[in-house]
Amino acid sequence: MNTLTKSLLLTAGLAFGFSASAADQLNNTKWTTYNDNGSPDAVIQFSDNDGKLSAKIVQVLDPRAATKSVCDTCKGKFNNKPLIGGTVLWDLKADPKNPNKYAGGKGIEPETGMTFSGKAELNGNTLKLRGYKGISLLGKTRILKRR
Repeated sequence: MNTLTKSLLLTAGLAFGFSASAADQLNNTKWTTYNDNGSPDAVIQFSDNDGKLSAKIVQVLDPRAATKSVCDTCKGKFNNKPLIGGTVLWDLKADPKNPNKYAGGKGIEPETGMTFSGKAELNGNTLKLRGYKGISLLGKTRILKRR
């Protein structure tokens, strides 16, 4: 095997390892979400499935939702599905050029039932999640804290 071939294989292997490990930063981590007033809403847990991240609610913290067991405001396939264990983010992919940035995601806000596109940026124990309809400029950012 010549030097060029070895170099290309090494580069490809490193690139694949880098993109696979990028998603692993969030895989199996738990985060607290907060509402517009800064009060904790829920705890979500990320999981990785073939390089696409999703997040499910593992604990509801908002006292207004203490008696609510299903998402009655959600539409379509999410309507009347359980809150605990309910998927709220899906298809989020790590940026191969920046392992702290994620894009291409979709999500649902259980309080309003609104679905949105999403992207995120990881900075230590803080995750900035930007949800939007259409263009990111018209969206809303939520700050999540690692548990």
